[in-house]
Amino acid sequence: MTTTFTEKQKNALIKKFHTLLTRGGIGNSEKEAMLAGYGVESTRDLTVYELTELCIKTDRIVNPAQAESDKLRKRLIASISGYRHAMSGVYPPMEEIKAIACRAGKVDNFNRITNDRLRSLYNAFNKMRKDLESVTQMTKERIHELTTMN
Repeated sequence: MTTTFTEKQKNALIKKFHTLLTRGGIGNSEKEAMLAGYGVESTRDLTVYELTELCIKTDRIVNPAQAESDKLRKRLIASISGYRHAMSGVYPPMEEIKAIACRAGKVDNFNRITNDRLRSLYNAFNKMRKDLESVTQMTKERIHELTTMN
């Protein structure tokens, strides 16, 4: 019997889910409660999408520090993107955002920026964006005042 791509993907996700349960020390009763949330009794009854979602949720439980770092990285990406958009009116590509973050964080790899530094850079880029937007708005108002006076 030939195994389809979806079946292979589903089997890999089932294996990943069970590995996460073992690594996290999550027992059968907790596993059954998680599956009950999807209205099933076995991982085989879940779709690939549901298994993916369940693996992500379980990974967050098992690796809370990693989940925190991911959240902080996403916030920094949004902050830098917002700042660059305020500067130029366009959203930069992801490679540019990560390059800016690496230069600001003084690292050669985006994932090596520490959580404290991610927070600090997030706040700095947000402050710069707000300052830039404020100055831009004041300038527009002043130009409008000057043009309406003539």
